[in-house]
Amino acid sequence: MAYSFPEEVLEHVFSFIQDDKDRNAVSLVCKSWYEIERWCRRRIFVGNCYAVSPRIVMRRFPELRSVSLKGKPHFADFNLVPEGWGGYVYPWISAMAEAYPWLEELRLKRMVVTDEALELISRSFKNFSVLVLSSCEGFTTDGLAAIAANCRNLRVLELWECEVDDRSGNWLSHFPESCTSLVSLSFPCLDGEVSFSALERLVSRCTNLRTLRLNNSVPLDKLPNLLRRAPQLVDLGTGAYTAELRPELYSKLGDAFAGCKGLKSLSGFWEAVPSYLPATYSICAGIRSLNLSYATIQSPDLVKLIRQCPNLQRLYWITLKTVDSMPLQQLARTFKS
Repeated sequence: MAYSFPEEVLEHVFSFIQDDKDRNAVSLVCKSWYEIERWCRRRIFVGNCYAVSPRIVMRRFPELRSVSLKGKPHFADFNLVPEGWGGYVYPWISAMAEAYPWLEELRLKRMVVTDEALELISRSFKNFSVLVLSSCEGFTTDGLAAIAANCRNLRVLELWECEVDDRSGNWLSHFPESCTSLVSLSFPCLDGEVSFSALERLVSRCTNLRTLRLNNSVPLDKLPNLLRRAPQLVDLGTGAYTAELRPELYSKLGDAFAGCKGLKSLSGFWEAVPSYLPATYSICAGIRSLNLSYATIQSPDLVKLIRQCPNLQRLYWITLKTVDSMPLQQLARTFKS
């Protein structure tokens, strides 16, 4: 049976198998399936960057387009791994630059990523479109500027809980005026200010932008302008959600949120001022996910907000000792999904 189909047919069938374990099982059926699967594999996940060498991966899978790598173990998130332990991504990038000039996607978690590595990424992969860095360290905004300037087909740039040396907020201005391809831009972990004029221009150009997650340096009075330029957003992470109560700002904010009819996910709300929360009520009926991990909202205000979200499916919230969780427990029983 393994030999009864042309290789092209099997390649097409294998393309529908997405799970890594299933792909591995397919490769063990026979030698011919091993070879076919080897050549048609386009993505790979390496759960430990030291479990296998880059050269072995590249010899086994010569046609990869997407690579996901993990470095340090999970307990590194709790400062239980000594400094200098490892998890350096540069050897992998250097090897991939030679083997995979057509690489399109790179997802890294708990790895040491230097500016040199980001520069090499930006120069080596002509069709590079996705960069996701989670809990990574070792790089600065200079490295991000290189990615912005040189990756002309970039669709996704996401930074999650990374330690970034913020040298300049102008890294966003390195995106060329011709850049219109962004679908997702997330940088909530950055501490420093960003160039709002550059951000505003970038958001205006990228009409397919669906996800925008800001850091807490973006003030609330700037949010309405961004939302008016990106009414197509599905996932929004606000910046700082605090300001002196001003009727004109509340009105602008409410109108801007009302224009984003496709929003399904909300997050951010740093230092949220409860008086401005009702400005979001017009789009709450469509919200499926609400992440208030960064928000210091007392339970009465939180309950009021959640009651406006009848279709809510996911709620992320860090319980504080000063917050009574009983109203939330009662509210949770009213949701079906």
